Amino acid sequence: MSRFLNVLKEVVGILNESRKLFLKNKKLMFSVLVFPLLLNGLVYLINVFAIKPEITKLNNELSLLPTADPSSPEFIAHIMRIFADFRQLVASSYIFSTLHAIINLLSVLVIVHASALTHKDENIKIKEFPVFTLQYWKGPLVTYFYIFLFTLGYWFLFFIILFPLLVFSSSLYSLAAKFGALWILFVLFQSYLAIVWLLSMVISILEETYGIQALGKAAKIVKGMKLKLFLVNLFFGLLSFGLAQIVMLVDLQRSLAVTFTISLVLVTSIFALSMFQLVTYTVAYFQCKDVESLKDVEYTKLSSIASI
Repeated sequence: MSRFLNVLKEVVGILNESRKLFLKNKKLMFSVLVFPLLLNGLVYLINVFAIKPEITKLNNELSLLPTADPSSPEFIAHIMRIFADFRQLVASSYIFSTLHAIINLLSVLVIVHASALTHKDENIKIKEFPVFTLQYWKGPLVTYFYIFLFTLGYWFLFFIILFPLLVFSSSLYSLAAKFGALWILFVLFQSYLAIVWLLSMVISILEETYGIQALGKAAKIVKGMKLKLFLVNLFFGLLSFGLAQIVMLVDLQRSLAVTFTISLVLVTSIFALSMFQLVTYTVAYFQCKDVESLKDVEYTKLSSIASI
Protein backbone atom coordinates (compact mmCIF):
# COMPACT_ATOMS: atom_id res chain seq x y z
CA MET A 1 0.00 0.00 0.00
CA SER A 2 2.83 2.38 0.87
CA ARG A 3 4.48 1.65 -2.48
CA PHE A 4 1.26 2.54 -4.31
CA LEU A 5 0.98 5.79 -2.32
CA ASN A 6 4.57 6.62 -3.28
CA VAL A 7 3.69 6.00 -6.94
CA LEU A 8 0.67 8.30 -6.59
CA LYS A 9 2.91 11.02 -5.13
CA GLU A 10 5.27 10.62 -8.09
CA VAL A 11 2.33 10.88 -10.51
CA VAL A 12 1.22 14.10 -8.80
CA GLY A 13 4.82 15.29 -9.05
CA ILE A 14 4.92 14.68 -12.82
CA LEU A 15 1.61 16.49 -13.27
CA ASN A 16 2.82 19.38 -11.12
CA GLU A 17 6.09 19.64 -13.06
CA SER A 18 4.10 19.69 -16.30
CA ARG A 19 1.94 22.49 -14.92
CA LYS A 20 5.03 24.48 -13.99
CA LEU A 21 6.24 24.40 -17.61
CA PHE A 22 3.34 26.68 -18.54
CA LEU A 23 4.41 29.15 -15.86
CA LYS A 24 8.07 28.86 -16.80
CA ASN A 25 7.58 30.16 -20.34
CA LYS A 26 4.05 31.54 -20.43
CA LYS A 27 4.33 33.28 -23.80
CA LEU A 28 5.48 30.21 -25.74
CA MET A 29 3.49 27.53 -23.92
CA PHE A 30 0.16 29.34 -23.99
CA SER A 31 0.69 30.36 -27.62
CA VAL A 32 1.21 26.76 -28.76
CA LEU A 33 -1.79 25.66 -26.70
CA VAL A 34 -4.25 28.36 -27.76
CA PHE A 35 -3.54 28.21 -31.51
CA PRO A 36 -4.34 24.46 -31.89
CA LEU A 37 -7.40 24.94 -29.67
CA LEU A 38 -8.70 27.67 -31.98
CA LEU A 39 -8.04 25.51 -35.06
CA ASN A 40 -9.73 22.49 -33.51
CA GLY A 41 -12.72 24.60 -32.43
CA LEU A 42 -13.03 26.09 -35.91
CA VAL A 43 -13.00 22.66 -37.56
CA TYR A 44 -15.58 21.44 -35.05
CA LEU A 45 -17.93 24.34 -35.84
CA ILE A 46 -17.53 23.88 -39.61
CA ASN A 47 -18.12 20.16 -39.14
CA VAL A 48 -21.34 20.76 -37.20
CA PHE A 49 -22.69 23.33 -39.65
CA ALA A 50 -21.77 21.21 -42.68
CA ILE A 51 -22.84 17.76 -41.48
CA LYS A 52 -25.96 18.60 -39.48
CA PRO A 53 -28.02 19.55 -42.60
CA GLU A 54 -26.82 16.33 -44.30
CA ILE A 55 -27.92 14.21 -41.32
CA THR A 56 -31.28 16.02 -41.20
CA LYS A 57 -31.80 15.45 -44.93
CA LEU A 58 -30.89 11.76 -44.63
CA ASN A 59 -33.26 11.28 -41.67
CA ASN A 60 -36.08 12.92 -43.59
CA GLU A 61 -35.50 10.63 -46.58
CA LEU A 62 -35.46 7.56 -44.30
CA SER A 63 -38.66 8.64 -42.53
CA LEU A 64 -40.47 8.79 -45.88
CA LEU A 65 -39.30 5.33 -46.96
CA PRO A 66 -42.02 3.28 -45.14
CA THR A 67 -44.76 5.29 -46.85
CA ALA A 68 -43.45 4.62 -50.40
CA ASP A 69 -44.78 1.81 -52.59
CA PRO A 70 -41.94 -0.74 -53.17
CA SER A 71 -43.31 -1.58 -56.62
CA SER A 72 -43.33 2.01 -57.86
CA PRO A 73 -40.50 3.74 -59.79
CA GLU A 74 -40.56 6.48 -57.15
CA PHE A 75 -39.42 3.94 -54.54
CA ILE A 76 -36.27 3.11 -56.52
CA ALA A 77 -35.58 6.83 -57.00
CA HIS A 78 -36.08 7.36 -53.27
CA ILE A 79 -33.60 4.58 -52.46
CA MET A 80 -31.06 6.12 -54.82
CA ARG A 81 -31.44 9.51 -53.11
CA ILE A 82 -30.85 7.87 -49.73
CA PHE A 83 -27.66 6.20 -51.00
CA ALA A 84 -26.50 9.50 -52.52
CA ASP A 85 -27.12 11.35 -49.23
CA PHE A 86 -25.31 8.61 -47.31
CA ARG A 87 -22.28 8.77 -49.65
CA GLN A 88 -22.15 12.54 -49.22
CA LEU A 89 -22.30 12.19 -45.43
CA VAL A 90 -19.48 9.62 -45.44
CA ALA A 91 -17.36 11.81 -47.76
CA SER A 92 -17.86 14.83 -45.48
CA SER A 93 -16.97 12.73 -42.43
CA TYR A 94 -13.73 11.56 -44.10
CA ILE A 95 -12.77 15.13 -44.98
CA PHE A 96 -13.26 16.39 -41.43
CA SER A 97 -11.56 13.31 -39.95
CA THR A 98 -8.52 14.04 -42.15
CA LEU A 99 -8.51 17.70 -41.11
CA HIS A 100 -8.74 16.67 -37.46
CA ALA A 101 -5.85 14.20 -37.88
CA ILE A 102 -3.66 16.90 -39.49
CA ILE A 103 -4.45 19.40 -36.73
CA ASN A 104 -3.81 16.74 -34.11
CA LEU A 105 -0.39 15.88 -35.59
CA LEU A 106 0.61 19.55 -35.85
CA SER A 107 -0.58 20.12 -32.29
CA VAL A 108 1.54 17.22 -31.06
CA LEU A 109 4.57 18.66 -32.85
CA VAL A 110 4.27 22.17 -31.44
CA ILE A 111 3.32 21.21 -27.87
CA VAL A 112 6.12 18.63 -27.51
CA HIS A 113 8.76 20.94 -28.99
CA ALA A 114 7.61 23.85 -26.83
CA SER A 115 7.62 21.65 -23.71
CA ALA A 116 11.10 20.32 -24.50
CA LEU A 117 12.55 23.80 -25.13
CA THR A 118 10.98 25.11 -21.92
CA HIS A 119 12.19 22.11 -19.92
CA LYS A 120 15.77 22.61 -21.18
CA ASP A 121 15.57 26.42 -20.66
CA GLU A 122 16.26 27.06 -24.34
CA ASN A 123 14.92 30.33 -25.73
CA ILE A 124 13.49 30.70 -29.22
CA LYS A 125 11.53 33.52 -30.80
CA ILE A 126 7.87 32.70 -31.34
CA LYS A 127 8.03 33.86 -34.98
CA GLU A 128 10.84 31.33 -35.59
CA PHE A 129 9.08 28.53 -33.75
CA PRO A 130 6.74 27.32 -36.58
CA VAL A 131 9.65 26.93 -39.03
CA PHE A 132 11.76 25.23 -36.36
CA THR A 133 8.95 22.82 -35.53
CA LEU A 134 7.57 21.93 -38.96
CA GLN A 135 10.93 20.73 -40.28
CA TYR A 136 10.55 17.66 -38.03
CA TRP A 137 7.14 16.49 -39.30
CA LYS A 138 8.20 13.40 -41.31
CA GLY A 139 9.32 11.19 -38.40
CA PRO A 140 6.23 11.83 -36.25
CA LEU A 141 4.00 11.24 -39.28
CA VAL A 142 5.49 7.76 -39.79
CA THR A 143 5.13 6.95 -36.08
CA TYR A 144 1.58 8.35 -36.08
CA PHE A 145 0.73 6.05 -38.99
CA TYR A 146 2.05 2.97 -37.15
CA ILE A 147 0.10 3.90 -34.02
CA PHE A 148 -3.04 4.32 -36.15
CA LEU A 149 -2.55 0.82 -37.60
CA PHE A 150 -2.00 -0.70 -34.16
CA THR A 151 -5.10 1.07 -32.81
CA LEU A 152 -7.16 -0.08 -35.78
CA GLY A 153 -6.01 -3.66 -35.35
CA TYR A 154 -6.58 -3.53 -31.62
CA TRP A 155 -10.24 -2.47 -31.94
CA PHE A 156 -10.77 -4.86 -34.83
CA LEU A 157 -9.82 -7.60 -32.36
CA PHE A 158 -12.42 -6.17 -29.99
CA PHE A 159 -15.19 -6.64 -32.56
CA ILE A 160 -13.93 -10.13 -33.43
CA ILE A 161 -14.28 -11.13 -29.77
CA LEU A 162 -17.59 -9.26 -29.49
CA PHE A 163 -19.24 -11.14 -32.38
CA PRO A 164 -19.56 -14.51 -30.54
CA LEU A 165 -21.08 -12.64 -27.58
CA LEU A 166 -23.77 -11.25 -29.89
CA VAL A 167 -24.52 -14.73 -31.23
CA PHE A 168 -24.56 -16.70 -27.97
CA SER A 169 -26.06 -14.16 -25.55
CA SER A 170 -29.45 -15.36 -24.35
CA SER A 171 -30.81 -11.95 -23.33
CA LEU A 172 -30.27 -8.26 -23.89
CA TYR A 173 -29.24 -7.80 -20.24
CA SER A 174 -26.60 -10.53 -20.57
CA LEU A 175 -25.29 -8.99 -23.79
CA ALA A 176 -25.09 -5.51 -22.22
CA ALA A 177 -23.18 -6.87 -19.20
CA LYS A 178 -20.69 -8.80 -21.36
CA PHE A 179 -20.23 -5.87 -23.74
CA GLY A 180 -19.61 -3.47 -20.85
CA ALA A 181 -17.07 -5.78 -19.19
CA LEU A 182 -15.24 -6.42 -22.47
CA TRP A 183 -15.20 -2.71 -23.36
CA ILE A 184 -13.78 -1.71 -19.96
CA LEU A 185 -11.11 -4.42 -20.24
CA PHE A 186 -10.07 -3.26 -23.72
CA VAL A 187 -10.04 0.42 -22.71
CA LEU A 188 -7.83 -0.32 -19.69
CA PHE A 189 -5.40 -2.38 -21.77
CA GLN A 190 -5.31 0.33 -24.43
CA SER A 191 -4.36 2.81 -21.70
CA TYR A 192 -1.44 0.50 -20.94
CA LEU A 193 -0.43 0.20 -24.61
CA ALA A 194 -0.76 3.98 -25.03
CA ILE A 195 2.22 4.43 -22.68
CA VAL A 196 4.56 3.24 -25.43
CA TRP A 197 2.53 4.85 -28.21
CA LEU A 198 2.57 8.35 -26.69
CA LEU A 199 6.19 8.14 -25.58
CA SER A 200 7.21 7.00 -29.08
CA MET A 201 5.59 10.14 -30.51
CA VAL A 202 7.71 12.28 -28.18
CA ILE A 203 10.83 10.32 -29.18
CA SER A 204 10.11 10.68 -32.90
CA ILE A 205 9.79 14.46 -32.46
CA LEU A 206 12.83 15.06 -30.25
CA GLU A 207 15.15 12.44 -31.74
CA GLU A 208 16.01 11.13 -35.20
CA THR A 209 14.16 7.91 -34.45
CA TYR A 210 10.70 7.10 -35.75
CA GLY A 211 8.33 4.30 -36.71
CA ILE A 212 8.98 0.84 -35.27
CA GLN A 213 12.38 2.00 -33.95
CA ALA A 214 10.70 4.78 -31.92
CA LEU A 215 8.15 2.32 -30.53
CA GLY A 216 10.93 -0.09 -29.60
CA LYS A 217 12.99 2.63 -27.92
CA ALA A 218 9.94 3.85 -26.00
CA ALA A 219 9.29 0.31 -24.73
CA LYS A 220 12.93 0.10 -23.63
CA ILE A 221 13.35 3.40 -21.76
CA VAL A 222 9.91 3.42 -20.11
CA LYS A 223 10.68 0.43 -17.89
CA GLY A 224 10.21 1.43 -14.25
CA MET A 225 7.73 4.19 -15.10
CA LYS A 226 4.93 2.10 -16.60
CA LEU A 227 2.72 2.13 -13.50
CA LYS A 228 3.07 5.92 -13.12
CA LEU A 229 2.28 6.61 -16.75
CA PHE A 230 -0.58 4.10 -16.70
CA LEU A 231 -2.12 6.08 -13.83
CA VAL A 232 -1.49 9.30 -15.78
CA ASN A 233 -3.38 7.82 -18.74
CA LEU A 234 -6.25 6.74 -16.49
CA PHE A 235 -6.42 10.22 -14.98
CA PHE A 236 -6.66 11.96 -18.36
CA GLY A 237 -8.87 9.23 -19.77
CA LEU A 238 -11.44 9.55 -16.98
CA LEU A 239 -11.50 13.34 -17.27
CA SER A 240 -11.97 13.16 -21.05
CA PHE A 241 -14.65 10.47 -20.71
CA GLY A 242 -16.52 12.60 -18.17
CA LEU A 243 -16.43 15.64 -20.44
CA ALA A 244 -17.55 13.50 -23.41
CA GLN A 245 -20.54 12.27 -21.39
CA ILE A 246 -21.46 15.89 -20.60
CA VAL A 247 -21.34 16.64 -24.34
CA MET A 248 -23.80 13.77 -24.92
CA LEU A 249 -26.12 15.22 -22.27
CA VAL A 250 -26.26 18.71 -23.81
CA ASP A 251 -29.91 19.65 -24.27
CA LEU A 252 -30.39 20.02 -28.02
CA GLN A 253 -33.75 21.67 -27.43
CA ARG A 254 -32.04 24.83 -26.27
CA SER A 255 -31.23 27.67 -28.62
CA LEU A 256 -28.70 26.90 -31.33
CA ALA A 257 -26.17 29.43 -29.99
CA VAL A 258 -26.29 28.02 -26.44
CA THR A 259 -25.97 24.43 -27.68
CA PHE A 260 -22.99 25.19 -29.90
CA THR A 261 -21.27 27.28 -27.22
CA ILE A 262 -21.56 24.57 -24.57
CA SER A 263 -20.50 21.84 -27.00
CA LEU A 264 -17.54 23.92 -28.27
CA VAL A 265 -16.28 24.62 -24.74
CA LEU A 266 -16.49 20.93 -23.81
CA VAL A 267 -14.85 19.70 -27.03
CA THR A 268 -11.97 22.18 -26.75
CA SER A 269 -11.56 21.18 -23.08
CA ILE A 270 -11.13 17.53 -24.12
CA PHE A 271 -8.57 18.62 -26.72
CA ALA A 272 -6.73 20.74 -24.12
CA LEU A 273 -6.53 17.72 -21.82
CA SER A 274 -4.90 15.66 -24.58
CA MET A 275 -2.38 18.47 -25.13
CA PHE A 276 -1.56 18.64 -21.42
CA GLN A 277 -1.12 14.85 -21.45
CA LEU A 278 1.57 15.30 -24.13
CA VAL A 279 3.32 17.88 -21.95
CA THR A 280 3.30 15.29 -19.17
CA TYR A 281 4.80 12.67 -21.50
CA THR A 282 7.51 15.12 -22.55
CA VAL A 283 8.45 15.56 -18.89
CA ALA A 284 8.34 11.76 -18.46
CA TYR A 285 10.63 11.37 -21.49
CA PHE A 286 13.33 13.50 -19.89
CA GLN A 287 12.96 11.57 -16.64
CA CYS A 288 13.39 8.30 -18.55
CA LYS A 289 16.46 9.72 -20.30
CA ASP A 290 17.96 10.74 -16.94
CA VAL A 291 17.44 7.20 -15.62
CA GLU A 292 19.06 5.76 -18.76
CA SER A 293 22.03 8.13 -18.34
CA LEU A 294 22.52 7.01 -14.74
CA LYS A 295 22.42 3.37 -15.85
CA ASP A 296 25.05 4.07 -18.51
CA VAL A 297 27.29 5.78 -15.93
CA GLU A 298 26.91 2.85 -13.52
CA TYR A 299 27.61 0.38 -16.32
CA THR A 300 30.75 2.32 -17.32
CA LYS A 301 31.99 2.33 -13.70
CA LEU A 302 31.37 -1.39 -13.34
CA SER A 303 33.18 -2.08 -16.62
CA SER A 304 36.14 0.01 -15.44
CA ILE A 305 36.28 -1.85 -12.12
CA ALA A 306 35.99 -5.21 -13.87
CA SER A 307 38.86 -4.38 -16.24
CA ILE A 308 41.13 -3.54 -13.28
